[in-house]
Amino acid sequence: MEDRVSLRPGRARALAAGAIVAAAATSTRLGIANPLLVIGGIAAWRAWRAGELRGRPHARALVPPLILFAVASLASAVFSLDPLDSFDKLPRLAVLLLVPLSAALIDEVWWRRLVASLAVATTILAVWGLVQYARGFNDLEHRIAGPLSHYMLFAGWVLLGVVVVLAELLLNPVRRVWLLLPPAALGTVALLLSYTRNAWVGLAAALLVLAAVWRRRLLLLYPVAALALWFVFPRSVLDRVVSVFDLKQASNYDRVCMTLSGVQMIRDYPITGVGLDMVERMYPLYRRDDAPRWRVPHLHNNIMQIAAERGLPALGAYLWLMGAFFTVTWRALPRLSGRHRAAVAASLASAVAISIAGLFEYNFWFANIQYLMLVLLGAGVGRVEEARA
Repeated sequence: MEDRVSLRPGRARALAAGAIVAAAATSTRLGIANPLLVIGGIAAWRAWRAGELRGRPHARALVPPLILFAVASLASAVFSLDPLDSFDKLPRLAVLLLVPLSAALIDEVWWRRLVASLAVATTILAVWGLVQYARGFNDLEHRIAGPLSHYMLFAGWVLLGVVVVLAELLLNPVRRVWLLLPPAALGTVALLLSYTRNAWVGLAAALLVLAAVWRRRLLLLYPVAALALWFVFPRSVLDRVVSVFDLKQASNYDRVCMTLSGVQMIRDYPITGVGLDMVERMYPLYRRDDAPRWRVPHLHNNIMQIAAERGLPALGAYLWLMGAFFTVTWRALPRLSGRHRAAVAASLASAVAISIAGLFEYNFWFANIQYLMLVLLGAGVGRVEEARA
């Protein structure tokens, strides 16, 4: 009976796609997402063995930089200042398989299901955050984090969810406005009330991309929208916006100090970095005397953290990965229409948002955000390859 069930056409592929979509939508709770990824990986392997993935996209433009990143990370662990500790982090590299798997598994049907799942999850997180805000989590010392362990993770995940939903709402609103409006509105408000500046900058960049794809004339409305927000939101939010440009502000100056310390780490260990998970341990040795904090968990910047931790080859792989993704999706958009165009624009805008936010916060390797981001990267390029076939 088990053999007959396992050989049903498309069964393993559907199970793999469903598990990966569910994992992406529930990545705020790793206790749920991780088992789903294991199920998805096993099902994908069985689908491959059964020939169900033959002829499917596999994000071929993104595979070489992913391989280079994995090899550079392995070298970083081998030459780490504490190899035993760094080797414990290597199994996480398996999540990079989400990119080709998502390209192969998330077709038009599963993309719609992914968007619906993200819409529901974003609505739940936004309401959770807004309730927290109303109950006193409304200043820099007490910020909304929803069910996550840190407000940065909350803002990063909601940022991705809001951008995907907004893209679908603008470019593919057919019969789903009722589902997409709540997360778009509530998620944006929760994001603004989170006081998380990197997410604000990421959202602004994503809106520029969506305006350029949808109605370029809307770019002229940006100053009007900014002025409207200035009069609508609380003074505390506006002060937080202004603080972005104040280098004397403690957290801003702390990031400057972290950057200078990271540069010194890169100079000392340019090829392999200090080792996986070693930046936090090494930072006190490289810390500037006037840095506000003695210890930091990371360097609050994707580019700086990857280079200092894994070396310049790993940084090159990361930049290659994102550059290849942006090139493939942006060049394809003029030739696409309908649902393909909406899906590719959503993945492009979300990648722009999280990458720009990542210039001010290390978000590339945090599982809660990374799972969803890698799925979106793979799905976006997969839709491009699917449209070319």
